[in-house]
Formats: sequence, C-alpha cells, structure tokens
Amino acid sequence: MSRRNAAIFAAVLLAIAAGAMALAGANPLAGFAALLRGALGGERQLSETLVQTTALLFPSLAVAFAFRAGLFNIGAEGQLIVGGLFAGLAGAALVAPGWIAIPVILLAGAAGGAIWGGIAGALRARFGGNEVIATLMLNIVAALLANYLVVGPFHAPAATGPETAELPVSSWLPVLIPGTRLTISLLLALALAGALSFMFARTVFGYALQAAGEAPQAAARAGIDLRRTALVALTLSGAIAGFGGATLVAGVLHRFNVALSPGYGFIAIAVALVGGLDPLWIVLAAFAFGILQSGSLTMQALAHVPKDVVGFVEGLAILGLSARRIANPREESA
Repeated sequence: MSRRNAAIFAAVLLAIAAGAMALAGANPLAGFAALLRGALGGERQLSETLVQTTALLFPSLAVAFAFRAGLFNIGAEGQLIVGGLFAGLAGAALVAPGWIAIPVILLAGAAGGAIWGGIAGALRARFGGNEVIATLMLNIVAALLANYLVVGPFHAPAATGPETAELPVSSWLPVLIPGTRLTISLLLALALAGALSFMFARTVFGYALQAAGEAPQAAARAGIDLRRTALVALTLSGAIAGFGGATLVAGVLHRFNVALSPGYGFIAIAVALVGGLDPLWIVLAAFAFGILQSGSLTMQALAHVPKDVVGFVEGLAILGLSARRIANPREESA
C-alpha cells in the first residue's frame, strides 16, 4: 500500500471509529480526546504507549520481512508466543550476570520464533504448502502447546496462574524511564527497523527477497532459488517475532505467561501494511496503533466509549488490508 493510500485508509478508519462511538451513544470528539489523553497525557501515559508500540513493532517488522518475499505470514502471533516461551524457560533456568543472561534470553526467544517460522517455511519449500494456512494453524498449536507446558511441567510452584518462574532481577532489561515499563527494547526495535531498511534497499539479499516477491518467475530465471528464499524468509521472520516475545518476557512480565500477547501478532498485519511494508514507516504506524492500545481504557473510563471499539477498528483494518493484499498482490508490491 502506498503512503497516499495508507493515509486515505487511515481517514476511513477514523470515520468508522467516530461512527462506532456515536452508535455506542458517546460523543466522538470526547472519545478521541479521552483516547489521546490516555495515550499521550503525561510521562506515564506516553511511556505506556511506547511499550505498546514496541510490542507491536517486532511482529510488524516480522510480517513485513515475509511480505517482502511475497509470503503472507500471519503466524507472527504464534512465533511471538513460542519465542516468549523459550525466553521464559531459558531465563528461569539461567543464573548469570545480566550481560550474559540478557543476550542468552533474547537469542533463545529468536531461536524459538525461528523454529516456528521455519516449520511453515519448510512446508512451503518442500511441499509447496500454503504459508497462510500453515502459519494460521501453527498459531493455534503454539497457544495450546504453551498452555500445556506452562500449566504442566514448567509451571512455577508458587505461581497462581499459568506462568513460568520469575526471571532473576539481573536478567531484566534495563528501564529507560524509572517507574515505568519502558525498557531498552524500544531502542532495539528502532535499531532493527533501521537495519532492515538498509538491508532491503542496499544489499543483494534484500534485492533477492524483493525479486522473489514481486516477480518470482523472473527471479527464478535469474538464478534465485525460490524455495530456499521462502524457507529463509519465514525462518528469519519468525526469529524477529520471537525476539519480540523475548523482550516482553525480559522487559515487561519478567516471566512467561500464556497471556503474553493480547493479539500483537494479528494487529501487526495491519501495522505492517499501513506502513507500506517500509520498516521506517512501520515505526510510525506502530506508534499510531500503540496510541489505540494504550488509550482505550481511558477512553472507556472518561468518555464511556467501550474499549472494544478499538478492537473493532483494528479488526476492520486487518480484514480490509489483508483482503486487498490477497486480491491484488501485484499492485500492493508496487
């Protein structure tokens, strides 16, 4: 989606949101004012918005990475969950200084996501399987597997909910603003967005991904192995999402919980497409969706607008953008 079309689409979503608020019996202006107040009204509110932005940014970049190769990865949710599970298990078992423990936890999360994304990639490369169906089914398997392991063999003895043991304090990500949940994971996400932007525009691998996505037959004639590209793209896409799950474990929850993600991997589809699959524009799109995520409760409390309105608008964005991508992939790639 071009940036012009993204702006038009965003305007349509705002109009729909205003209509939904009106149908709920609320004043749309009061609703938007409360939403912005809850998201940007002070240091604490802004920091929480940035926490939500960061949580969305990793899976959004993962989705964009796969889309670059012409692959519709809707499994970022499952890859994020598996990455968080790997990170939680590694962190709970590891007693080491932070400069050792934190990289190990983050790499464990990336490895978990890579394995989960690689399964779909292998099915695509070996059998020509549809990655949409494969990643969708793997989301369900990931949620059920994580629930089984955390309720069963890896359940923390002192925990009342389905979660692993708490990570040692030395394994927690450093906080950027004292008294908030905002950690250096924001900086890591921004650095990753910059690195991917450079890779897509300046490297041979980035060119191969784009060629495989936009003109697969021409890419094959040019000597690009489409099967290998699909495997690598989905594996690395999963690694990015899994890394995001690890940052939630090490920076926000300090343990793995089955409620790790309220749907970040699904919202990420809309974020990536609104950002035009450009990593730097995805940062702005993630911030916009982060405002929606963090300001919804204040909107409900002050303006009496159900927070489900936000979920409704996000769902419409995912449905509309995904349908457009599937119906006309060539136009979207262009």
